[in-house]
Amino acid sequence: MNTRSIGLVTILIPLVFQLQAQKTPKVTSPNTPFNKVEAEAMIGKDGTCTIKGFVSKKSNYMVNLVELYPCTDYFLEFLELKKKDKKGKKAIYLSDEAFSYRILTMIGADGSFEFKGLNPGKYYLQTRVVQTKVGNGEKQVGTETTTTYNGLGIQVGQGSRAIMEKTRYLYQTDENLAKIVEIGTNGQVINLTL
Repeated sequence: MNTRSIGLVTILIPLVFQLQAQKTPKVTSPNTPFNKVEAEAMIGKDGTCTIKGFVSKKSNYMVNLVELYPCTDYFLEFLELKKKDKKGKKAIYLSDEAFSYRILTMIGADGSFEFKGLNPGKYYLQTRVVQTKVGNGEKQVGTETTTTYNGLGIQVGQGSRAIMEKTRYLYQTDENLAKIVEIGTNGQVINLTL
């Protein structure tokens, strides 16, 4: 084996161990089977119930949609899995079929939204609110050095301090607003604020 081959092996072996150490998160989904019939019954077109709402946060609405999911046992288990994963390290997803039973509606310029044609049951509503904010702070623009000498001209100390300048900056916040709502009877209109 020549030196070039040994060098290549020396580089590749640590790389292989590093790649093995970087595990991709295991995708998790609820164990409860998705009940398509129940979901269809809740969001069927023959429903007489309405959910009217208002997004309380002022926003530039980069994501100007509210999502509604029927709270079947499958979906409630999904929410419980998300709740247990406080650090957000797990990849928890709905099945494609369950995801297809969500309803989307636009948020109006005044922050209002509405879902019509629903039947009694529990529903999960969520939206993302992205806000642009202004912050005040300081940034370092230089350093000032001070040197101290005694009466004989011998240096006895030296110090530095940062020169700071006040500044304003823009930043964005991204917040998920969510709520579970229960419709009890036919024809009911629910008013809520996210």
